[in-house]
Amino acid sequence: MTTSNHFAVRSTPDAATVLAGFKFPDVELSDTLRQEWKDVFFDSIITEYDARRLYWYLEGSHPEVFSSIVEVLNPWLRDEIDHAHGFAVIYSSYTKIPFDEVLLSVELRKPDFSIIESIATDPLILLVTLAYDEIITTHVYHRSIDIYDNFGSQQLSTWIRKTKKDEVTHFFSFVQKAKEMFPDRLHEVPRILDEIFILDFEKESYTGTFVLDHNAPDFPITKEEIETMIIPAIIKKFRDQMEN
Repeated sequence: MTTSNHFAVRSTPDAATVLAGFKFPDVELSDTLRQEWKDVFFDSIITEYDARRLYWYLEGSHPEVFSSIVEVLNPWLRDEIDHAHGFAVIYSSYTKIPFDEVLLSVELRKPDFSIIESIATDPLILLVTLAYDEIITTHVYHRSIDIYDNFGSQQLSTWIRKTKKDEVTHFFSFVQKAKEMFPDRLHEVPRILDEIFILDFEKESYTGTFVLDHNAPDFPITKEEIETMIIPAIIKKFRDQMEN
């Protein structure tokens, strides 16, 4: 079911519900591990927060493309904003940095969308890129579940599973939208993914674009895994859609 504002009914509880009254558990960590988790939680905020930057960029710079897929962008953005809020709550509690200061440090970064200009002009390429990004994030969160569980907090355990489920939902919504809009172009998906993959790992740094943020030494999924495991799985899902 969908509302008149193109927002699908939320299938998971929001951050305010899952993390109500959240306090990070008192766990003993080495200085090195404590810094690593500080970086992970902050990167998680950025990963989700920059969805709104991409949304505003598409709306302002590519309005025709934006309007053609806004019905899938709106529920996606709602969830990503919720994820950013939740990770900011976790990060603030973990570091003891005030919540508003956390959000300010995230907001003050300057994005550069020139790297994705060619992606943003074609709705099919954009949908495939978004699907690519969402399924990689799904794998990251899936691999994090056991580690989150080890913190001994039911809220953290619920949170990581909720975000993973949301990312899977986004992936399938982008695939389905591509199928509906471009049934005669789905044979292009393998080539598009090859080009996205090259672009993802050619650029030297992440520029706040939400997508194409996987070329970092500490990213938890390797380039080889994305190329040999994740991309073939995406292609299979698109082929499944073609056969249905």
